[in-house]
Amino acid sequence: MEQTGAGGAAAAAAQEHDRGVDAAEAGRHAEAAEAFARAVEMGDRDALLGLGNALLDLGRHDEAEAAFARAVDEGDPLAGLNLGIARERREDWAGAESAYQVARGAGDPRALVFLADVWRWHGGEPGVSGGEDDARALLRTAAEAGDAEACAVLGTWLFSEASSAAGGGEEGVAALPAGGEVERLLRAGADVDVDARGDLAWLLRTRGVHRGDAAAHAEARALLRSGASEGDPTSAIRLALLLEEDLGDLDGAERVLRSLAEGGEVRAWNNLGLLLERRGRVVEARRVLSRGVRAGDVLAAKNLRSFLVRHHPAQVAEGTAPL
Repeated sequence: MEQTGAGGAAAAAAQEHDRGVDAAEAGRHAEAAEAFARAVEMGDRDALLGLGNALLDLGRHDEAEAAFARAVDEGDPLAGLNLGIARERREDWAGAESAYQVARGAGDPRALVFLADVWRWHGGEPGVSGGEDDARALLRTAAEAGDAEACAVLGTWLFSEASSAAGGGEEGVAALPAGGEVERLLRAGADVDVDARGDLAWLLRTRGVHRGDAAAHAEARALLRSGASEGDPTSAIRLALLLEEDLGDLDGAERVLRSLAEGGEVRAWNNLGLLLERRGRVVEARRVLSRGVRAGDVLAAKNLRSFLVRHHPAQVAEGTAPL
């Protein structure tokens, strides 16, 4: 018998909600938005979050923001974070800050990292109350409370500062103390953030090279191999550099880069081309660098010009160098 009354309406709303979830998981965002909207109309307030997410995926940011704002007003503790993300898409940094503060007040631990990100990159924008110092302090508080994401973000931030500071570079990274704050943060965040794992590996690699720490270097290799095997292109590129420069394993470095390039990583053509040139395979190196140029890699274009000057100076002068 057909259901009627409140029970029937709730069942119909739940059915539409389920349709929305299935469509969203299949990447059919327009269909998902329509199903979630019907569920909301039938009284399913929980569908507002799914509706907002589907609208975000469709690039309908204003409508997504309205859905998330309504969910916040109706007491959904998870919607504040999504509201902030929608506002960031519209570059409403003050609005995003406000939404993340709401999520923070509702006890959503993820809000701390998002709020710190707004303060770090958009402090000084109209209406934004925090800045870099506030972001750093907030991340430290969250990290000390055991938030792995906060550890990852703060650790990669401090690592970047060490590697880019005046007179820094590898020397700056090598100067970071073993077991110090940066290493502790990166280790705590390595399991949840690929950038933290990569920076930890490079810290250990640099320590191994500059301080002769064989154990650190071995751990770096293992971390980079793990990252590369999981599909992280930065780990693969760093692994190839380690194999080439530290171990003299040119065959191993070439295998890593060739596999990465053929798998679609544009940056790898540049690195592979330079490696082939160093191996004396000049014709192949030119072809590989040219592939990087055709794929849109600006660095490959720069290095191809330098390559042609080195190997075809007369043709470069005449404008007839082979590409």
